Amino acid sequence: MGSVSRPRLAVGTFGVVMFLAKANGSVEARARYRDWDGKRREVQATAKTERAAERILKAKLADRTLAQPTSGELTPDSLLAELGEYWLEDLRAEGRVMRRTFENYEWVLRKVVLPVFGDLAPREIGVARCDRFVKGLARKSYSRARQARNVLRSALGLAVGHEVIPRNPVDGIARLHKPAHVPDAMTPAEVGAVRFAVGYWELGLSRSGPRPDGQLSVIIEVMLGTSARIGEALALRVCDVDLDSAPPSIRIAGTIASVKSKTAYRQDHPKTPRPS
Repeated sequence: MGSVSRPRLAVGTFGVVMFLAKANGSVEARARYRDWDGKRREVQATAKTERAAERILKAKLADRTLAQPTSGELTPDSLLAELGEYWLEDLRAEGRVMRRTFENYEWVLRKVVLPVFGDLAPREIGVARCDRFVKGLARKSYSRARQARNVLRSALGLAVGHEVIPRNPVDGIARLHKPAHVPDAMTPAEVGAVRFAVGYWELGLSRSGPRPDGQLSVIIEVMLGTSARIGEALALRVCDVDLDSAPPSIRIAGTIASVKSKTAYRQDHPKTPRPS
């Protein structure tokens, strides 16, 4: 009796969800998805548990567009510059990152990653090349190295998902070690000097700076009392302050953000729970 072939996935559907335990303890969920062009591609999602990874994966599959991408289909010969544009368009379409985060990703891709890798195809980028790149950045700036590694990993991860390359070379590079940092706290004398200077200016005794409006000293006291950053202090609302509790409390729930060619605006911290 002849063998029965497996039924072909319909366009816009996915196959069996598989799970892979990662070295860091997380779980990766994978499934084959039949895309707009009839080709099957692997879609991935990672979370702390199988259930969470499967939920995120199915949400990604549900949101996956059936329309042809504007940047065209990725192939093994696509350059990283093309992959980068495809990745940015994918991020923009999914809407999973805030505008300021997206602009930061875009800047790191164009100014840091593409000058080194832009003329290479993903299949030409190996672990050693990625490792040298990240280590070279880390000698100058840990933060910049971490950002560039994350952007390169995410972009190449999209190539893996589209079966352009079999594995992500960034996953094999050496771990970045954050340099030791001692917080630079102000001394009581320095705090006193700041308070005196602000008070002197708010009394109209100093001609420098804009006209005082009585807000700066209050903002400084809020920052000193809560350890809030300047953007977080400026983003406080009346509903974030509870003067009736014992002791009184302030809920740090957002910050002031700015994006290119746009007025600064308040945005919620993404992981801050809503007040009940």
